[in-house]
Formats: sequence, structure tokens, C-alpha cells
Amino acid sequence: MTIRIAILLGLLVAACAKASGEQPDAPPVVASDAAADASDPVDAPLAPDASNGCATQPCDILAQCGCAGAACDIDGSDGMGAACRAITTAGHETSTCTSPGRCDAGFVCLTADNIGTCRKYCDADADCGTPRGKCVVDINDGTGNPLTGIPTTCSSNCDPTNVAAGGCPPTMNCGVFTTTHLGVAQNIAQCAPATATGTQGVSCGPAGAPDDKLCAPDFMCTTVTAGGANNCRRVCNKTLNTGCTGLLTCIGFTTPLTLAGTEYGVCN
Repeated sequence: MTIRIAILLGLLVAACAKASGEQPDAPPVVASDAAADASDPVDAPLAPDASNGCATQPCDILAQCGCAGAACDIDGSDGMGAACRAITTAGHETSTCTSPGRCDAGFVCLTADNIGTCRKYCDADADCGTPRGKCVVDINDGTGNPLTGIPTTCSSNCDPTNVAAGGCPPTMNCGVFTTTHLGVAQNIAQCAPATATGTQGVSCGPAGAPDDKLCAPDFMCTTVTAGGANNCRRVCNKTLNTGCTGLLTCIGFTTPLTLAGTEYGVCN
């Protein structure tokens, strides 16, 4: 069976930061429909609890009210409003998902580059992991308009310099991106597909076309000369000047890339 909607990912990747004067916008990442496993329930919403007394009806996503033994999530039948859905696997932030039912109550399955991950709903930064998690990632309709009545989701608390420290599903990288929430640009950490093994100095795209997916976890596709070709470089902590080895030093971006009080850069 297929779920008709896997939920649209907001304009998460508005711009990948580059280590030169040029910081071209990357195309927005928009989710495609995800195929459900054969064991997943059909996409018809479940009936909410009768007379549930929830603040919003038929159920409340943030309070997880109205769906005993199930989850209140985006209505998968039409992508509008909320509805109860089954929980096949109780996935959290470090879980991938092939359908909404693969995420726990309070989480939503968002997909990018055909890889789905469970993201936590929130209404304040305190609902997200510390110190890097922020309640700033909106779910939109694919044209940049947030879905009406659907809560915001958390960015990841993963460490861009050390994805192995946790926060992302296995095989994924921890990237640093910008997103816009309530009209304000926000730097965020977010898990992203890591499909290659490019390390320091490996080519990852011609001038103006960087591709982080060509770099291994903990590396970012950057250029250090305006208009120059791109190479994978190790992400480092510029605030503490740590993360680089040998003769490499941690250099910052033209526009400082700061998240939770730490400025990040790349080894060069």
C-alpha cells in the first residue's frame, strides 16, 4: 500500500554556507510521497476518541490528545488538518521512516532526497534537544506556505563536527543550513543524507554547484576562492579552534556561521 502523503518538508535547505564570498542558494528540498511497508496500515485516518475534550478537533497534535493508542498527526488522506493514525514503529529523531506510521506520537515523517526521518513537533525551543535544537522548521505545502494549523518541528541537536555523537539516524550526516521561520533567517543543524565517502580535498562539484552529499559525515562541500571549484573539508569548531589536524587550520565563513554560541568553519 502507499500512503498518499508523506508530509512536505519545509524550505529547510535555503542555503548551504560556503567558505568564500559566494553563497549561492541551493534548491529547496521538498518531500516526495513515501512508499509504505506492506505491514503498514492503509492510509484511511483512524476514528478519534469520542467526546475527547481536546483543545482542537478532531485531535490535538501538540498535546497528543484524542487518539488513545495512536498518534495525532497530519491527515494523510488529504494533507489538511489533523487526524489519528496508527503507530507501526515508535520512531524518534534517530529513526528513518517510510511512512507516517513509522514515527511515534508527537513525531512526523519528513522526507528529503527520498530519505524519511522522524521529526519532533514543538511550540518552543525547550521542546527540542539542547543546545542546538530549535523549534523553527515549518512544514509547508510545497510552495513555501506553512500548512494551516500544523505545528512547527524541531531542528536537530546533532553536532556538525561529530555526527557519531548522536542525533541523526545511522548513515546520515549532520549539516548546518539556514531556514526562515516567522520571517527570520535561522542557522540550524539538520540531518542530511550522506551517500559518499569524500574526505579532505576530494572534489564535490564545480564552481557554483556544491554537493554536500558527495562528502563523508563531518565534512562539508566548500570553496575558499570566489568562483572556485568545490572540495570536501572537515567541519571544525572555530570558536575553540578545534577539529583540524596536521597543518590544517579552522577557517570561518565570509558570513560567520554560528549556532548555539559556537562558530563553525572548515579545515583548510
